[in-house]
Amino acid sequence: MDQGKKPHFWISDEEVIEVPKKLTSRQKEIDIVYSEHGPKLSASLKNIEEEARNKSNSNSLDDSETLVFKVDVAEGNKIQYKDDDFSSLGLTINAVKSERTAVVTTTKQKFEILKNRVQTYTENGSRKTKFDYIENFSSYLGTQKNASDLNKKIYLGATPPVKIDVQFMFIPKLVKTDKDIALKNMIAKIKRDNGELQDNPYSLSDDTLVVRAVIPSSSLSNYENDSAIYRIEETRFFEVNLNLSVQNKHEKVTISNQTNLDLLPIVTVLDSGITFPSNLSPLIWDTWQPHDFKGKDFSHVTKVASKVIFRHFKEKTSKSNYSPRARVIDCRILDGSVPENVMIRRIQEAVNKYSDISKIYNLSANTSVPIEADEMSIIGYEIDAIQLKKDVQFVLSAGNHNLWQTENNLSDIIDDDDSIISSPADSMLGITVGAICAEKHPTSLSEKNMIAPYSRKGPGFSGFSKPDVSAYSGTIIYRGSTPITPFDEYSLVMNSEGQLLPDSGTSFAAPIVSGDLAEISQIVPDNDLLISKALLYHNAKILWDEDNIDEDELSLFHNLYGRGLSTVDDSKFSSPSKVTFVRRGFLNREKKERVKIYMPKLLAAQPGRNVAKVTVTCLSKPPVDRTKGTEYLSAYVRASLKKSQENGTLASVQPATKESRKKWDICHQFSKMFSKFNAGDWQIWLELFGRWEDGNNNIPYALVVTIEDMSGNLDIYNEIQNQNRYQALNQVRVRAQNK
Repeated sequence: MDQGKKPHFWISDEEVIEVPKKLTSRQKEIDIVYSEHGPKLSASLKNIEEEARNKSNSNSLDDSETLVFKVDVAEGNKIQYKDDDFSSLGLTINAVKSERTAVVTTTKQKFEILKNRVQTYTENGSRKTKFDYIENFSSYLGTQKNASDLNKKIYLGATPPVKIDVQFMFIPKLVKTDKDIALKNMIAKIKRDNGELQDNPYSLSDDTLVVRAVIPSSSLSNYENDSAIYRIEETRFFEVNLNLSVQNKHEKVTISNQTNLDLLPIVTVLDSGITFPSNLSPLIWDTWQPHDFKGKDFSHVTKVASKVIFRHFKEKTSKSNYSPRARVIDCRILDGSVPENVMIRRIQEAVNKYSDISKIYNLSANTSVPIEADEMSIIGYEIDAIQLKKDVQFVLSAGNHNLWQTENNLSDIIDDDDSIISSPADSMLGITVGAICAEKHPTSLSEKNMIAPYSRKGPGFSGFSKPDVSAYSGTIIYRGSTPITPFDEYSLVMNSEGQLLPDSGTSFAAPIVSGDLAEISQIVPDNDLLISKALLYHNAKILWDEDNIDEDELSLFHNLYGRGLSTVDDSKFSSPSKVTFVRRGFLNREKKERVKIYMPKLLAAQPGRNVAKVTVTCLSKPPVDRTKGTEYLSAYVRASLKKSQENGTLASVQPATKESRKKWDICHQFSKMFSKFNAGDWQIWLELFGRWEDGNNNIPYALVVTIEDMSGNLDIYNEIQNQNRYQALNQVRVRAQNK
């Protein structure tokens, strides 16, 4: 190993103090006059009955005993704390629209009991602790079920299309008998409306039923008023949508004979089919395609795979000789424009086949429309679910837009809502990658180290920052009236003949990060992906000035670039003047952890201003639940830094901004400069906050902390090593530590 490259340090359990945590639940007290509030609740229940009778012809659950409606709890309160109260009233929470609104079901018999109980409450305040906190009951019918872009197309556009391809998501958690009744009636209704079923109905990972059909747009209200349906959205199609004129081809790629291919990590590429020249074919570990695959154009994925394997074509071992860093599995799932239901099935089949062999999955395909921020996409959820189930990591392109064709400057593109990321880039557990221009080119809308003119940006689901990280890719300029990708060392990709040529798109940024993650995993105990991902996020190169930045500016930069530019060496190695500590553990709501790190005396004795920098990244992997709406993530881990004082106590360190420490985000990250401070044991305090029943589980986390001498001259690594407290990362087994 290079003398300047040192293994990171592992934080063992001996350096961790566990602190019991007492659980508390809060609910806001309400001053309600039950004799006034009760009649309002009674009237709302009566309205639900009347609307159900009026819409019975549309209701696929009309033959069952089940009623569906909404409940709103009073301001300052949350649905998650009312589960037991609702159950005692005969209500089942099927889906959560927001922290105050839920879609519930009950039987017709229990609905009558509910009406009687509300009447008794009105008369004498019976069950006051339950009904005081219910603000309203209301029907769950009409256009509120539609995705916003569907409403715009059908009701706000000049002329709606004659037919629409839609997906009907059933009410989650329906009992099987209700599901069977509703499905039978739904299929009959589609035929009656001159619609056409598309493929077989399918179930999401949470067992929610989804039916895809093409229907006359004039019949949409028949489904909006169907109690069995929770949400209606247009079917998303996945394809590669950025094709520019091909420029001159350059040298052919050959690989170094010194590389032992059997030792390389394996990344699965989910795309259209790789075609390599014979001398590079050993880099393809295996090839698979689903039974219904009909693809013939392999040009896109061949370029994608080349970026996984070689990163940037600027680091040669000799003329035209390159050292591969990974091998790939070629999973052929893209054959033209693939509908969402088919895409999900193919992804699941591929991961089920290879998850024991390959843990990193690159998907460089998106829909052509922006996400809806208040609703996790179907495929985004399914990718999150399979990551949890199979312990794999997806790397996703942020998506490309075409605003560069009509806009004259980058600012107008950034301000346009059509530049928001497209699914599946909203996946909360996936790594979403945006594209950055590496070089300055005349007439390019983007300068060097700026977001590429085609790259989609955040925010993502529920306002969380996206992309997660960025990577260099080509830009777009016009040669006459023809858009092209100009040549530079970062825009080069490899075609099926093994020749290099320039191309651009987030499709070619994502595989760079897939390969980076694979590289990092090779130095991590047991190739642990959560640690590897935390190191990737922790060491992303910031592309903006950190000094005097406010919350709004930082939020904008995060939604353009994520945490920064993906880097490999800093993620893999410490150095004499920059030391990284790593820990992998589990937290639940009943314990907190205080993790000790050693601040060197040599660094504390350094005079001057801003002599040291401490950076903290804590990444968690909580369960997800699409039926919980904006409360999709079940838990998050809050990290805070405590520095030692002369009297032996600890003082809190307040980061400059809160932007990277949002509640319910999977990653908490911050940095702090220090001028005068004490050596010795500092601490990172970790605390998990959970909601719903999943919040009680043990949630895995990875913690990365870096202490840096800003002069770059001090050997603080040696002092920390001489403490004999921290083991070198390459000598640790994570699974043994966590048993």
